[in-house]
Amino acid sequence: MLGVAAFVFVLAIGPFFGLRAYARRVEAMNSPIEDRLHRLNRVQQAAGFGLPALALLGVYAFGLLDRATAPVETAGPDLFGVAVLEFAVRVLLTFAIVAVPLVSMALGTYPTVRALRETGASAWRRVRRVLTVLTIAIAIAVVGIGAFLALGSAVSVSRLGLVVTLCILVVAGFGLSPYLLVLTRDHVPLEGQRRERIERLCAKAGYSPQGISLLEGESTKTANALVAGSLPGRRYVFLTDHLLAACDDDELQAILAHEFGHVAGRHLWQRGALTGAVVGVWALIAPQFGSGWFESTFSVVGLLMGLYVLYRVVLLGALARWQEFQADAYAARTVGREATIAALETLADANDVRLEAGFLYSLATHHPPIADRIAALRNGVDGERSRTPSSD
Repeated sequence: MLGVAAFVFVLAIGPFFGLRAYARRVEAMNSPIEDRLHRLNRVQQAAGFGLPALALLGVYAFGLLDRATAPVETAGPDLFGVAVLEFAVRVLLTFAIVAVPLVSMALGTYPTVRALRETGASAWRRVRRVLTVLTIAIAIAVVGIGAFLALGSAVSVSRLGLVVTLCILVVAGFGLSPYLLVLTRDHVPLEGQRRERIERLCAKAGYSPQGISLLEGESTKTANALVAGSLPGRRYVFLTDHLLAACDDDELQAILAHEFGHVAGRHLWQRGALTGAVVGVWALIAPQFGSGWFESTFSVVGLLMGLYVLYRVVLLGALARWQEFQADAYAARTVGREATIAALETLADANDVRLEAGFLYSLATHHPPIADRIAALRNGVDGERSRTPSSD
């Protein structure tokens, strides 16, 4: 028991003190702000993969899930053959053990981010964002796994049928994720002249949203836009106030067109299809390996985390990277090449983003460097249909 307490304690304070020390070194460097933020972001990306893996290794090494569920294995109701209380304990414990080091990391690095960018947002706002993203990911996984288990217990379905059902749920989770994200973020309807401005720019881009809302971005100096448009007839635009202040009309129209390009290209559905395929293949082939070597705790968790990195960085990262270029091309065709380039440059300045970054970093973040995106536009990747300002 003492070992478990020590592990949780280190997991809670280790990332804070370690990353706080590194962040202070970064803050003291004599280099541009965007370069220092880039250094910090690279470490956060690596820690974002490594810390949850370490946490899960500890969970299985100490048998925390079995210990926590032992008192409730025979308690509580069953739903479609699933022990609800035991399942809930496993989910909550997994969520908590993964959230602890991520929150610790956020608290350790955010003071430096706030100082470098001179923002006014509290540390709690950053923590809430981390917990929100993690909650959505866990919720999607719970729905998929829960439905998979329930379907298998309630009716006689072949393994292939169960896998297909799970894949459908995964794809749906990705497609609907913008709506889930919006439900968890503070937003208000955009009113007055600012709303008229967005409606006019959307109309020029050939897009007619059902609603336009404002996301608070001044306190965090975040210039960003989001379009929830996976469902026909349910298309909504969300923008931060910092974005509205940072961009002129041409730049803002290009940014909106970029987001519309993701919708037109069904990019979220593509990511869902990729994820569903990965999950389906794993569910079909995993039982073929047998359970002998599978009994090793570190083999199980190590393999799963390795596969997750392969999926998240290599497969999904490559797809997302390509999709960003495609959305830029859509914006260039719709609004014009120079306006799209100007919008990218404005976003980089407004968000203190480094123009150049490594290829591996772009895979991990699912976004190509701004410099690569601008170069692609200038080199004609968007095709001859891309308009220039003189053709408007």
